[in-house]
Amino acid sequence: MSFFRKSHTQYLELSYSQIYKVFHWFLKLTLLRIFDDDFLVSPITTVLFQFFVSEIVISLVTIALHAVRYRTDLDTVILSVSAFVSALEVLLKLNGMVYRRKEIMQMIGTVLADRSYLRGPIERAICGKYMRLARKLLFITIASYLGTATMLLIYPTLPGVIQERTLPVGYSIPFVDYYKAPWYMLNYVLQIVQLNWVAFLFIGLDGPFYLFVCYSASQLEMLIVYLRQIGQSPDNVPEQRRLIRKVYAIHTNLSKFLSKCSYIYREIYLMQVLCSSVHICVSLFHIQLKLKNGSYGMLLTNVNKMWLFCYCGELVVSKSTAFSTAVYTNQWYRLWNRRDLQDILFMLQNAQRNYGFSVGGFGFLSFALFTVVMKTAYRCNAFLHRVMN
Repeated sequence: MSFFRKSHTQYLELSYSQIYKVFHWFLKLTLLRIFDDDFLVSPITTVLFQFFVSEIVISLVTIALHAVRYRTDLDTVILSVSAFVSALEVLLKLNGMVYRRKEIMQMIGTVLADRSYLRGPIERAICGKYMRLARKLLFITIASYLGTATMLLIYPTLPGVIQERTLPVGYSIPFVDYYKAPWYMLNYVLQIVQLNWVAFLFIGLDGPFYLFVCYSASQLEMLIVYLRQIGQSPDNVPEQRRLIRKVYAIHTNLSKFLSKCSYIYREIYLMQVLCSSVHICVSLFHIQLKLKNGSYGMLLTNVNKMWLFCYCGELVVSKSTAFSTAVYTNQWYRLWNRRDLQDILFMLQNAQRNYGFSVGGFGFLSFALFTVVMKTAYRCNAFLHRVMN
């Protein structure tokens, strides 16, 4: 039995580090190891970062030139708008994560150093559940981004499409006719490299978010378990005091952790929500205008991406609500020690705070936000159809 417990504990320790290694490996493939200590310190990493940022800016200019040149072709303009929003999203998200990378590294260190699963079998089961969830979310993200890149790159090679010289993404090398050889093939190879780089980069940038979500949810669930035990044995004062101190310590640390999460991600996910809304609207509009196109992949990916983010945010919001309920509904009234009652009163006051991942200070990632995004995208799509008609 002791061997099983030891193996299970070692498995949980590996789960924390394995998830970190997976998304860190994808960042290594992009040559942007933004969570390494030497990032933007050594000349090589600085030059690489400046090179990739410059490349994204050049891509934005290239997409704009492509849209202007083929402005009479509605299909090309729509694909160019989608490509422009994608490049802008990459630029803003990358710079936002790099700007706050020190805070993110500290929070990753907090998650990796956590040993809550050593406190007992209940804590071990809770940590194991959320670590499994984090791995599933990361694997779904990997499949989603790589699947989208594959769909966009395969689509121009389909029968009946390859003769049309269709581009995977709505931009081409400026000042040349991409319909002619060898420019179409050069453009296609260039977009193969760029799409895979963007897919790897997004996987690496989204990885820490899943760690933070599952860590926060596991801590909130432990708080709920501890709160339900308060007041069950009021005569055992040392045990009740130990529970209250434990709840107070976890609650204080978690409040600081989630405050940092909101500070780091509030602008990043505001931009993500806006870009995803535009993507969903444009992709849906393109599909309805022309059924044979590659916008299906972009539509499915952005809907899936927003749903995953909102699902993770809803997980923290719902656990926070359950924590607030547990503070009020436990048997705190059976306690007779004045000091313990003062601590309970403090937690009752703090339980009214809302926890979650802020989106620009306008709300939290949740299912309600996902509904707003889908409604907004549909209304904009209906408005575009009304203008076209």
